Amino acid sequence: MEENMKFELNDEELDTVVGGYGIGDTVLCSHDDIVYCSNCGRLLKNYEVTITGVRGVLDGHTLYWVTRKCCGHKSSIIDTEILG
Repeated sequence: MEENMKFELNDEELDTVVGGYGIGDTVLCSHDDIVYCSNCGRLLKNYEVTITGVRGVLDGHTLYWVTRKCCGHKSSIIDTEILG
């Protein structure tokens, strides 16, 4: 499958893919180790992101494309980083 391939999902399929989180949702993330934003240098212990897309699935976990609230940097996270 091509990396840049675009496709549309209905609401039920989207809910299944992103595990209840939708595109545009703002979620709180957390890291157990010390991680800094590669763009602005902010410590990313507990931080907010807006989900902008679904990158894929890795070992049964959903990878999301997100925009960080600290500086607008676009990156990806895995669902286990999202605080419930």
